[in-house]
Amino acid sequence: MEIVVNDTNILIDLYESGLLKYCDAVKLEFHTLDMIVEEVEEVNQRTAVDELVERGVLKVKSLSGEQMTTLMQKIDENDGKCNLSPEDISVMIYAKENGYRLLTGDKTLRKAAMLENVTVSGILFLTNKMIDDNVISGPEMADALERMIGTNKRLPLKQIREKIDELRS
Repeated sequence: MEIVVNDTNILIDLYESGLLKYCDAVKLEFHTLDMIVEEVEEVNQRTAVDELVERGVLKVKSLSGEQMTTLMQKIDENDGKCNLSPEDISVMIYAKENGYRLLTGDKTLRKAAMLENVTVSGILFLTNKMIDDNVISGPEMADALERMIGTNKRLPLKQIREKIDELRS
């Protein structure tokens, strides 16, 4: 089973769209880092994420000492060059060192991860997987994607609108 590493925005988008509850049915193993979970501050979102962790659907990892050293080096290297947070860099390091796919909606993180030869996908990878695994119907997914774009204006609107149209046709 493929392991994917979730960035904060993926967890929030899944919650806001009502798709977080389907993660246990999709054929993926979900990982994230403790630093990422700490970024989920809204109470209802955090409760839902914590429930996934308690059920074992979302595995929360910590960076090793060596990975923390790499994180500090990357922070120094990127200082003033781009807008990557320590949390962004941490999931990139974790995904790269383990050969996992990184799931993020953050354009800057996506570009940086690709430069590091990390396989990177966004929310549509995950929503397509949910449909392919028969976890949710096309019309239900179209509704979920509508909710998602209603709460996150930084999503790839054109691609998501095309996907909604495809699911509704």
